[in-house]
Order: sequence, then C-alpha cells, then structure tokens
Amino acid sequence: MTKIYFPRLDPVPEDADVLVQVGGIPWKDYQTARDTAQKLGIPDLVLSDPSFGTEVNDHYCGPLEGVRVHCFAPDPSTTRGEARGFAELAEQNDWHSAYVLATGREHVERVRLYFSRCWDGELAVNRPASERSIREHLRQGIYQSAGWARAISYSSC
Repeated sequence: MTKIYFPRLDPVPEDADVLVQVGGIPWKDYQTARDTAQKLGIPDLVLSDPSFGTEVNDHYCGPLEGVRVHCFAPDPSTTRGEARGFAELAEQNDWHSAYVLATGREHVERVRLYFSRCWDGELAVNRPASERSIREHLRQGIYQSAGWARAISYSSC
C-alpha cells in the first residue's frame, strides 16, 4: 500500500529526451503536458490516449513550437500497453531519458514498474500537475491497488 499512497515522486530531470503523459486523465492535463514540454525545452512529447477517442487527437496532438508531438492509442488499452507503445517509440526516436507523468499519485509506481520493464532508459516518474479531490484519491487508491496486483503478477513487459 505504501507504493500506492506514498510513491517516490521524481523531480523533473535536467535533460530529458521526452516527456510522456499517460492517458486516462482530465483533458486539461494533456494541455499542461504540452505547456510543460515547451517551457522546459523537452524536444519530444508523447501523449497516450487509451480511450481511442478523437478529443486528444483533435485538441492536443497538433504542432507545438519547439516540440515534436507524438500521440498513440496503446494496445492493450492499459498502463502495460502504454509502456509497450512508448518503448517502441523510444527505440524509433533514439530516446535515452524520459520524464513520465502518471494519471495521479496512486499510479506512479505502477507506471514506473511497467515502463522500466519495457524500456531500459533513464526514467523519472511523477504525477500530473492538476490536483484531485479526496473522493478521486480514494477511488484511484482502490482502482490502482487492483492494477498493482495485476502488475506484480506479470514478470515481463
């Protein structure tokens, strides 16, 4: 339970090749990820949209001055699928360091587990910038506990 409610939150690395925002978040977090990549001078931004909707693609995947934006729908539509999809993009783009934003505090360690299983680059993981309500933290705690149980049952990417 400690990993879910009190995860290690990594600071922004000084020289990340890519900023990754995993999906399943409020829409405003996609815009915040765009703003963060641009503000920090991170050359690439990856946005994952596990809902397979058009909202992310239509509003957040467009050009961004100074940043190459990459959007994808993970297969499967899970954190594990996001890590696999990112690993493919990282290989194609020769990325060696990533700053990954989870859906919330409770998701950080599961993101770290899957991404480190699928990719051997330098990884920093944190939560998105927006705050969540107490009710959402409780809901996510239950959901992410089930996800953590699933994650530890796998031993590979």
